[in-house]
Amino acid sequence: MVDRGLGADGALASGGQERWIMLFGNQTAEAVRATLDKLGFEQLLAVPAAPVTNARRIRYPVQVCTSVDNGRWYVRSFGATFDLVDSSRRAAAGRWYSMGWGLMDDRQVAELLLMQAEEEDSAEVARLAQYFDVEFDRRATRRISQVSRGRWYTELRIAAVFDRMPDEGS
Repeated sequence: MVDRGLGADGALASGGQERWIMLFGNQTAEAVRATLDKLGFEQLLAVPAAPVTNARRIRYPVQVCTSVDNGRWYVRSFGATFDLVDSSRRAAAGRWYSMGWGLMDDRQVAELLLMQAEEEDSAEVARLAQYFDVEFDRRATRRISQVSRGRWYTELRIAAVFDRMPDEGS
């Protein structure tokens, strides 16, 4: 669904920019989304899979091979070895996240957060990492984070699950 920000007179509000409204399965995921928006993170669509050789260089922790043509695909999954945006966007500092379906330990989860921040100031990355460690410790079912030095900036990657894990056999 797209919220076009129509004003009372029917004109586009907010400089004519479209805003995507994502629906979440629980209040925790919605609260996390609101926090990320306030901290300047850009919400991206949760692309469920991408070819390993994709033009945007999106990558996820899990790779699968299709039986039809032996094509290799990345599948949206839990872990800290992912890239949500291509290298041309990462050449400028930024903050991005996506929330949606994914895999964790070979199970489907509905509310998997993948977030990536690239900052010139390594102290800012450390502050973000510490903030989310505390915030997600009390909210997430499971989480992992990684801080590293990237090509241009200090990078933070976090994966967190915000829904109840399905029981064995479900």
